[in-house]
Amino acid sequence: MIMKNKLNSIKNWLPVLSLVVIFAASCNKDVPLAIPINFPQGAGSSIGEVLNTNPSFSILKAAVIKAGLLPAVSDKNNVFTVFAPDDAAFTRSGISLGLINALPAASVTSIVQYHIIPGRNITSSAIPTSFPNVQMPTAFIFPSPNVSPFVRFSNFPSKRGSNVWVNNIPVVTPDVATANGTIHVTFAMLNPPGRVLLDTIARDADLSYLVAAITAADAGVPAGSKFSDFLANPLANFTVMAPTNQAFINLLTFLRLPASPSSLALLPQATVRGIVAYHLLLSRAFAANLPTVATQVPSLLSASFSGAPTLTFNASVGGGVKGAGNPTYSNITAIDRHAINGVFHKIDQVLLPQ
Repeated sequence: MIMKNKLNSIKNWLPVLSLVVIFAASCNKDVPLAIPINFPQGAGSSIGEVLNTNPSFSILKAAVIKAGLLPAVSDKNNVFTVFAPDDAAFTRSGISLGLINALPAASVTSIVQYHIIPGRNITSSAIPTSFPNVQMPTAFIFPSPNVSPFVRFSNFPSKRGSNVWVNNIPVVTPDVATANGTIHVTFAMLNPPGRVLLDTIARDADLSYLVAAITAADAGVPAGSKFSDFLANPLANFTVMAPTNQAFINLLTFLRLPASPSSLALLPQATVRGIVAYHLLLSRAFAANLPTVATQVPSLLSASFSGAPTLTFNASVGGGVKGAGNPTYSNITAIDRHAINGVFHKIDQVLLPQ
């Protein structure tokens, strides 16, 4: 009965939840960062010259040449930050020199562009240690039907102590200085995501109850204000704490409802909308950047309503996250499932706001 009362009370926060789409849109746009740029950079080898002369970058060099970008990264009047997989990193990612040579030029170009931050010389000292990850637009422009050069895929660097990541990939050698920018050598290749969150989540068999919850929350809601619209928007930027099927089954069993995805439609719709909103963060956070001490983090629900509770993250407690109404931390059981418009982590409890 206590759990039912908690769930029913969630609907008090939901009368204008559709307004939060304002927070979700346009998050992959080219937002300027407060990082100084000096033109030209000065003496020394350019990024292109480093790639040309360092044998450990033979695969990246071939990719840059095929993409037609070697002249640009060799020009000392240009400025770039390059997250650069060496040959070992490409091999770990299943990419060989032969494969680079065999791939279409357009595919190679998109891969290379996703590793490059144009117009900015970003050293590790400029990467914040704060939560969530900082967003840095890359050279990879969103494909057609987008026609704006300012709407680009982003990478999300982070730092913990002296350790640096980009997305969920460790940087093994940061701050290789060049005449026209900085190279950060990565442990693996950065894969440009190919699907939006809604599609990525729907393809995971262990998240069918979450899909059913989104469907129930969206029933009768006008187009443009549905959670499915938010999660399908390629310009959005979310982190989804995604309860597994078993997490939802545990909740439904406690509520004495059938252990079926269709049972989520038996709950008050406002309650389901509140639960879904409580699992969405309005920024991208990879596992390496999750707080390791108890930290209050706003969700889509609490960002929209001042009286709604935040989530508590503490990655040192089973890699956990806790809702205000949960007695224990949920374990994060799978991390860093990357999509065009965000990332999701699987958790083993449904997070409850109260």
